[in-house]
Amino acid sequence: MRGRLGSAWPGLHEIIRHQVAESEGSDVKYCQIVDAHYFRGRPKAQEAEQRGVLLRERAFDDVLVREGVVTHYLPLGPEGEKGIDVWLALEAYELAIYKRFDVSVLVACDGDFLPLVRKLNTLGTRVMLTAWDFEWMDRNQQQRTTRTDQVLLDEVSYPIMMHQVIDDRSRRNDPLVKGLFIPQKELRAVVAAATVAAPSLSSAAPSTAGAASADVYSGTIQKDD
Repeated sequence: MRGRLGSAWPGLHEIIRHQVAESEGSDVKYCQIVDAHYFRGRPKAQEAEQRGVLLRERAFDDVLVREGVVTHYLPLGPEGEKGIDVWLALEAYELAIYKRFDVSVLVACDGDFLPLVRKLNTLGTRVMLTAWDFEWMDRNQQQRTTRTDQVLLDEVSYPIMMHQVIDDRSRRNDPLVKGLFIPQKELRAVVAAATVAAPSLSSAAPSTAGAASADVYSGTIQKDD
């Protein structure tokens, strides 16, 4: 997973398992996630504290650790994330070679991953793309839009437009969709736990919902109670 988007990880894993089972024509009990990796550029601790996101980042790290997600971080510089996409592509290709995955799932939107998708295809590994189109506010409070590159959607075996799945009113009460979201009261509990675990970080106030740690998302999809 590219580090620009996070969610309630058990819920994300569960809906991926069901989407793979449906796409592959298989029973969901035979579709298991055997590896999960998270890539992102991360600001220095001092910068994160100044931006008021240090505590929230620590809380999100705790979630990743608890769910067994392997994290890969590079320093976030003035020009943004440099090298993280290459690292993701190399790691994904190497894992597909040695572990012979049936399906690799990418949470990404950048057309730069097209060579990776094609390489995975040559190995016989099907690629599922969980794509998210969304609007967000950057650190300068300017509204921006992220859209999944069409070349990725055309090349992967199974393109899944996640924002359409979430917005589908017929699935309003679908437990798989509801599982993608963390209720506010649970999020507050996670942040509170991180405060206890790391008292030195207590001076860093949590950022508001949707505030960007890397100019996109703070790392958690939230749903109001």
